[in-house]
Amino acid sequence: MWRGPGFPLERGLYGYPKVKEGINLIKDSIKQILTTRKGERVMLRNFGSNLHKLIFEPSDELLEELVRVEVEEVIKEWEPRVEIVDVQTERQGHEVRVGITFRVIATGDIGHVDFGIRAL
Repeated sequence: MWRGPGFPLERGLYGYPKVKEGINLIKDSIKQILTTRKGERVMLRNFGSNLHKLIFEPSDELLEELVRVEVEEVIKEWEPRVEIVDVQTERQGHEVRVGITFRVIATGDIGHVDFGIRAL
């Protein structure tokens, strides 16, 4: 079982930060990886994704494919505990909503993460 601080950091009942476990920790890890822009982390320049660059792409099958490929490649590199089952994309105004279904390799558990990427 995995344990560690979640994302974003939250104050825990007995101290800082709040500790998350199992699939909830993995969900937070996936959100952190995909919402961090590549180049944003000083010592890990390749950490993160380029999803924010896809905001201005037209809403069509190409956008869905670009998001799916980016998610699969980045998660494969930075979150080896999971494999991607499905990626859903939906544009809502100036935001691209992404829904990711994944399988935890060690346990076979299925998880789902939803988040949005906004234009700055």
